[in-house]
Amino acid sequence: MKRIINFILFGNIYIAIAAACLVQSTVTQIGILNFNYYYSILVFFATLFIYNLQRIFYKKGEDKSLNSIRRKWIFDNQITIKILTLIGFVGVAVTFFFNDYKIIIYLSPLLLLSLAYFIPFIKLRKSAWFKLCTLAIVWTIATAAVPILLILVPILIRDPLQYHYIVCGKLSLHIATRFCFMLAICIPFDIRDINIDTAENVTTLPHKLGEETTRNIALLFTSIYSILIVIEYFISIISLWSLIALLISMIATFVLILFSSSKRSEYYYVAGIDGTMILQGVLLMITAYFTSF
Repeated sequence: MKRIINFILFGNIYIAIAAACLVQSTVTQIGILNFNYYYSILVFFATLFIYNLQRIFYKKGEDKSLNSIRRKWIFDNQITIKILTLIGFVGVAVTFFFNDYKIIIYLSPLLLLSLAYFIPFIKLRKSAWFKLCTLAIVWTIATAAVPILLILVPILIRDPLQYHYIVCGKLSLHIATRFCFMLAICIPFDIRDINIDTAENVTTLPHKLGEETTRNIALLFTSIYSILIVIEYFISIISLWSLIALLISMIATFVLILFSSSKRSEYYYVAGIDGTMILQGVLLMITAYFTSF
């Protein structure tokens, strides 16, 4: 059972499911009708591809015997990582043809940012704020902005007056809300990796500000996120049931971040904090299903 769990978590299948769930979260919140669900599948495979591709660039000598369960699994399962990378690439190549071709315009910059994040001669992750912003921006655009653009752009072309500034402003608020959520859950991973980043000469927020201050910043963004989803409800972006689902997932996120520390198991972060994305998407899909009758 532990082997299966490690395969799902450390083979990045879990995080790929989380990415697809976040796409569905946006679709449900905004109430996008006739959404092409092949985009969610493409996001799943793209996440599987990118996250495993960067694992291939890991060097065993960089581990410094820091007792990382995740890294040990990665070093011991390089063939599996490469197979999953290939599956992700093939999945993206196939599902691309079931999506609007405009996604190549939307997603190409995200691919370049993702590659720049870990490619050795660039490695944006070596900069504390670049690392966080890169992750949050890529995830926000892929899971929130692109689904909206896929629906909004064709309508604007056919009828520019149908969507006025207020509507665009509401959608922009949703994207800002997702960005705050992504920042909130990305920051604790710097706390998790503080020892590994130290060994690799990567300076992150916990190095500069300490664990407690870094955790408080993550909690601040979680609080901002909760305020924004309440605003979304009051300006009629989301329904009452969606608000309740989001608040439940927000409370779980807040608690997990509150008790995060460098002493926590890697399972706490990979399964727990990453799992808040899945929780959010699942709760919203459940509420959407039962309120549709």
